[in-house]
Amino acid sequence: MEMNEQVASLHRQAMEHADAAMYFQSHGDEARFQEETKLALDLEERAAALLPCEEASEPTRTVLLRSAATLALRCRQLRRAERLVAQALLGFGPDALLDEIRDVLEQVHFDRHLAVQGDGLSDNELQVSLSGQGVSFGVIAANQYLDRAKNIVNLVRRTTERLHGLPFQNKRRSGESASLYMSAPRAGSFTMTYRLGKQPSLDGMHGPDEILPTLLEDIRTVDNRDWRELRNRIDDDAYLNNFVGLLRQIAPDGSNVSLVGFTVRQKGESYAVPFRRNRRELLVDQSGGTDRQLETVEGVLSWADRRSNTVKLGDTRIKVPGGVIDDIVRPLWGQPVKATIEWQPGRKTGVLIDVESLDA
Repeated sequence: MEMNEQVASLHRQAMEHADAAMYFQSHGDEARFQEETKLALDLEERAAALLPCEEASEPTRTVLLRSAATLALRCRQLRRAERLVAQALLGFGPDALLDEIRDVLEQVHFDRHLAVQGDGLSDNELQVSLSGQGVSFGVIAANQYLDRAKNIVNLVRRTTERLHGLPFQNKRRSGESASLYMSAPRAGSFTMTYRLGKQPSLDGMHGPDEILPTLLEDIRTVDNRDWRELRNRIDDDAYLNNFVGLLRQIAPDGSNVSLVGFTVRQKGESYAVPFRRNRRELLVDQSGGTDRQLETVEGVLSWADRRSNTVKLGDTRIKVPGGVIDDIVRPLWGQPVKATIEWQPGRKTGVLIDVESLDA
């Protein structure tokens, strides 16, 4: 069905306001972004309402409702987005469009779990939500959950040590890092909460009010693939390698887990970062080089020398960058893995870029 004149006019006006909203967002004007997005939402919803719920209205009706639901998400009107999705699903849109509508609904559910309800999250707590096809109501595959939970703990610990100005060490320091506690997972998108406990009592140490927001801003920088900014934020190679390596282990796989959301609360305000990058998108040369010779090798990870940061995969010896061997490689010793190796000119030993378990 082609749009009639009134529907087309409303849709055109809606897109003009949506474009204006994106302009203001790109220039950091959140108030104008929200204002223009809400105007676009009102117009798009009015356009969709002019079309009756019947086959003759498709696919235009579903396209307009999908657009309106997406705009509702942008301005955080989650209940309104749900209603718009429901209207679309009640209609007669083609299967491909309805699948896109269901994706919007999944995003609505995910954003609900990113949101902090009442006093559910304190200023020294980090909330992490997992969402995707492999997550049902309070249920997730153990390997999808346990490995990420452990690596999130390491992310918080390493961020704490870095902000305290401590040099990177492979072995865990005794009594120098913040204690971290974890609540029972909650249902829906499978949400868990981490609480920072004991903090060092030395002058000048950073508390959770700085540690957790810094961690989330570092994660946002990676999700934006802004490697230059990440290097500015983390200027120590070992901490940088460790941070990116841990995020690869936590990253969505695109099927079982499609989104990993992080939320902290500061002075009564919630700060949420949805992390969508899969691990392959994080295989990046942070030095800015373009010519890379990469090879993928599979085998059992065996033999390691911490002094030389070298491991053995099958018959292949691999150099491990600083900051990676204990938190990322060591938990996989003795397991079948897939490793991505970079071969550098003039060197007989490849450098480990990424490693993942084949049992996942």
